[in-house]
Amino acid sequence: MPESPSRPDGLTALLRPRSVVVLGASARKWASGNDVLRNLRQAGYDGELHVVHPTARTVEGLEAFPDVGSLPGGIDAAVVSLPTPAVLDALRGLEKAGCRSALVPTAGLDPVTAAEVTRFAAASDMTVHGPNCMGVINLTDRVPLWIDDNSITRLPAGNVALIAQSGSAAIFIARSTGPVRYSKIISTGGEYGATTAAYLSWLARDPATRAAGVLLESIKDVPSFVEGVAAMRAAGKPVVVLKVGRSSVGSAATTAHTGALIGSDAAYQALFEQLDLPVVTDYDEMAAVLQCLAVPELPPAAGTCIGVITISGGQAALTADLAADQGVKVPRFAAETARGLEAAMPGAPGHNPFDAGASVEYPDGGFRRSVELIAADDAVDSVLLVLDAQATMTDEETDYEAEEFRAARAVAESAPGKPVVVASSSSLSVQPRCEEQAGPAVPVLRGIGNALVALRALARNRRPVPDGVRSLARSRPTPEAVEVLKQEIAQHHGALPADLSRRLLSLYGLPLVESAVVADAEAAVRWADVHGYPLVVKVSSPDVPHRSDVGGVVLGVSDEATLRQAVEDITARVGAARPGAVIEGFEVQQQVGEDSVEALLGFVADPVFGAVTTVGTGGTLVELYADTASALSPVGPDEAAALIARTRLGTLIGGYRNLLPTTDTGPLADTVHRLSLLGTDFAGLLTEADLNPAFVQHGTGRVLIADSLLVARHD
Repeated sequence: MPESPSRPDGLTALLRPRSVVVLGASARKWASGNDVLRNLRQAGYDGELHVVHPTARTVEGLEAFPDVGSLPGGIDAAVVSLPTPAVLDALRGLEKAGCRSALVPTAGLDPVTAAEVTRFAAASDMTVHGPNCMGVINLTDRVPLWIDDNSITRLPAGNVALIAQSGSAAIFIARSTGPVRYSKIISTGGEYGATTAAYLSWLARDPATRAAGVLLESIKDVPSFVEGVAAMRAAGKPVVVLKVGRSSVGSAATTAHTGALIGSDAAYQALFEQLDLPVVTDYDEMAAVLQCLAVPELPPAAGTCIGVITISGGQAALTADLAADQGVKVPRFAAETARGLEAAMPGAPGHNPFDAGASVEYPDGGFRRSVELIAADDAVDSVLLVLDAQATMTDEETDYEAEEFRAARAVAESAPGKPVVVASSSSLSVQPRCEEQAGPAVPVLRGIGNALVALRALARNRRPVPDGVRSLARSRPTPEAVEVLKQEIAQHHGALPADLSRRLLSLYGLPLVESAVVADAEAAVRWADVHGYPLVVKVSSPDVPHRSDVGGVVLGVSDEATLRQAVEDITARVGAARPGAVIEGFEVQQQVGEDSVEALLGFVADPVFGAVTTVGTGGTLVELYADTASALSPVGPDEAAALIARTRLGTLIGGYRNLLPTTDTGPLADTVHRLSLLGTDFAGLLTEADLNPAFVQHGTGRVLIADSLLVARHD
């Protein structure tokens, strides 16, 4: 519903209500509804304030309405802090009364009630927030619809929004971010109605908000989340994410190697990578990033290359180690920069990280000049000063380092176009005098590791959000051909027969090694007479998904005698390892792989995200290598090439140390692209696909898929 002066949309009605009613406040004892009333009064809320109570005449000094039907019409926001059995009737009554939004903090809804509230929220014009949440706090306009009486409702207003499905997480973050000030604090809870995605879209239009931190447990509607991030990106407002919990991808992935390698969290990570969102792993990292995003004068970083200056050799070495762990680069300074540093601080080698404390003279102005030189180096995207700034420092110790903090301030205020950040060498609370010396444009962050995460995050939120509708139709088969195979696959459960797998892969133009499934040794010999040797022979059995694990594969079959022996040996070994396995026949295949490297391609289907496509190093030791990168499907050819480049496989075939000739990754990227289209189209029927090995020929990059496993749903 569009917002207008006469009728605000549901989220605006909740965050900027002109009238509020509370259901669940008590006239005789404490209740969460009473906290809401007290918080509103302490904040100086000057809108209409009502309360509903079935028996009391007054609650907290307000005249009580006996029921929802007695309320005046057109109320903007209701807080429904009632026991589970009363929630749904209250929501229906509020909707009938014309209420525009309802916040439901109630926890522990039983499955039946939860389903009914979800259906109501989806169908109602009234926005439903929650349940199982703490509420929302609009610090900009001093409107705390919050069910707990705690200090965060009285925080000074700022410019960063915080959205958290967990109310306790919202409280902890808000209390732990030092100088960060918030515009809105939103605890979304179960998100039966209003979602994190919807709030992101709203915050993109909020003039008081310049950035947002998001603590996610799950995403129910991926397209809406993408739209929310896109709205923030278009408004120039960065977003940082802390994802807790696990998706359901891994729980279904029990057959193919791909499932084990993609892991339970890969779908979320793939989405965040696609959206160029920075991801943090804990509350301290979130606090550090938000502290940077809250500084209007702090520019974004062009990349993750940092120039470091310290006052200790130990700090310099530690910072370099931690940077490697965090994926932050510490590039070599330009020769001119190195010479300038050595002149500014005589005796200190001009390396990155630069240990200014190694100077034999430490001349006046030398430290500031060093920071200026590092900031001016073209190889540097951001500047990190590692100093002692912990709260336990005495005034004398703080004064001793004052020159270094003021140097950071002077360089930042000279507008180098790069972030300048100070990291305290300890993650203890920061000494306020250090923050004063550094000035408002230089964040003083707790801990070197947290600062590195923050600088890495400042290089994100830059790429345009990909268009949700992609022009990838050129690689897709006709809808009619897809439908024919869908009907056939729907009749299967578990691993697809080899012939059906080949037909499906061929339909999408995936390059397969020449092969056939034959009934016995005689048929194998006839096929070999036509196609030649050497061959690979494999068992064909729906009960044996990983054939090499049970001796069901023989390589290097060079003539008729070894071919017959291979069939005999496979039959014996599979029979011993899987006595109940049904052997449908034997797959004979031309042996390839000379002058090639082995790759893995695959996908796992997730009920929320669809197919998650992966690529990486293949072979029999694929789980041991665990070298993969994943993305949400469909994956375009350019995106596939970037995905390959993130793996050690991509580094190797790119000509790493001349171990292999430089190889064209275009054919492999095209294969990944085509497999992702297959995964997109068949995610409702197939749980996973595992193409391993796929041979990538040295130099040309030609791809040939030697083995495939596609698994149909069991339900």
